Amino acid sequence: MNTTFRLVENQIAMSKLKERLEHPARLPGQYVTDYGITFGPCLFLSRECGAGASVLAERIGYRLGWNVFDSKIVNEIAEAAHVHQTLVESVDEHVQSYWERTWHKMMLGDFVDHKYLRYLSQTVTVLAHLGRVVLVGRGAQFFLPSQCGLRVRLCAPLDVRAKRVAERTNLTPEKALLEIEKIDTARDTFIWQNFHQDISSFDNYDLILNTGEINLESTTRIVLATIQEKLGVGPKTPPTSAHPAVFPNSASDIRG
Repeated sequence: MNTTFRLVENQIAMSKLKERLEHPARLPGQYVTDYGITFGPCLFLSRECGAGASVLAERIGYRLGWNVFDSKIVNEIAEAAHVHQTLVESVDEHVQSYWERTWHKMMLGDFVDHKYLRYLSQTVTVLAHLGRVVLVGRGAQFFLPSQCGLRVRLCAPLDVRAKRVAERTNLTPEKALLEIEKIDTARDTFIWQNFHQDISSFDNYDLILNTGEINLESTTRIVLATIQEKLGVGPKTPPTSAHPAVFPNSASDIRG
């Protein structure tokens, strides 16, 4: 939790520093709503289990100089009162009012856990307002204007994903398949119950990539080029040999 709190503080500090150093006019990648609130630039990553979103998020965050907030970190922020309060209090009342209006519309739906979704939506809204973030999972793109970020879905053939999960966890192929099915079903259910959206629908993404056919280096290059095309934001850091060229069987890969 201390690591998550430091990440939140770093995101807030980075946003404030950018405001002081850069021209006050609209910055590259930002989208201004009808209410005058700015969001972005962001990368929203949705994924099948074992498709490699976690390691891709780290590479994109490194190249762009953006912080990465995966679903675990977003959950911790939403569920920890002091961290959540620190994040929300970093923005002015106009952003909070925008969120209240959005939340009121969302409340018209039939949600499973109102309290959790309320904190989750508030967390994601503030992070997107601060901008320059990679958000992995939790349906972040459904809370926010599509113009403020690039919406990417990562998939891979089931046998490829099962091999990655099996090698990482020492599970048998059969048990790896069961683990993938459990995680993918839980994600699909969360999105459908809370947003009434099909997580795999083409309509919800700008870019869908098959990481079973495209290696990590090429996937990174494609995503960065599309961010440049849609948001006008380019890499700040060149590629480094410290990052692998293929999707590894890393600790982050099982849920990624």
